[in-house]
Amino acid sequence: MKQRLFILLLSSILSISGVFAQNSGYELTVEGVGAIGVSNLSKYNVGVSVINGFRFGTQLSVGLGVGFRYAETLYYFSEDNTLGNYESRDNKFLFPIFAHVKYNFTKGDIAPFIVGDIGYTFDLGKNPNKNLEALFVEPVIGVDFKSPKTTWFIGLGANVQQHHYTYFHISDKVKSSDRTIKGVAPSLALHFGVQF
Repeated sequence: MKQRLFILLLSSILSISGVFAQNSGYELTVEGVGAIGVSNLSKYNVGVSVINGFRFGTQLSVGLGVGFRYAETLYYFSEDNTLGNYESRDNKFLFPIFAHVKYNFTKGDIAPFIVGDIGYTFDLGKNPNKNLEALFVEPVIGVDFKSPKTTWFIGLGANVQQHHYTYFHISDKVKSSDRTIKGVAPSLALHFGVQF
């Protein structure tokens, strides 16, 4: 059900892009993202995003983004006093939906910017442990390279994604137990793309 809803939402956004493209202030952004985790919780993710936004003047724009991410993440960790530690990792198929605010510091053809993204990530993978299905925030700093019809950009972001995993302790001295460990899976992300 969730997968159909997001596919429908993504196709709707893309299909109406051409209709709104003629309106003053409309801005379509397509970007690629590659990220490296800075903790053991998530080692990497790659993906693409489409952002439909509106520009207010030459420096501020806001929009709504939807994307696809392929990620590797920890979902189970066991600690055994006899056999040692064991962890299970999974490849995730993620669909983030997010609000996007961008501010350019200058009006020139080469313009530094700051972006703030906040949203929710949906996990459409087969693993029942949806450990990355949660809120995220990502500030990005970067530079726009403007031409008459398009703007190319590159930026560096710090993604903070809520995360949880199952921790299981096995011991011959005390009763074995498991619990859910909640936290965040931070990563450094390289953004690159084009605005129309």
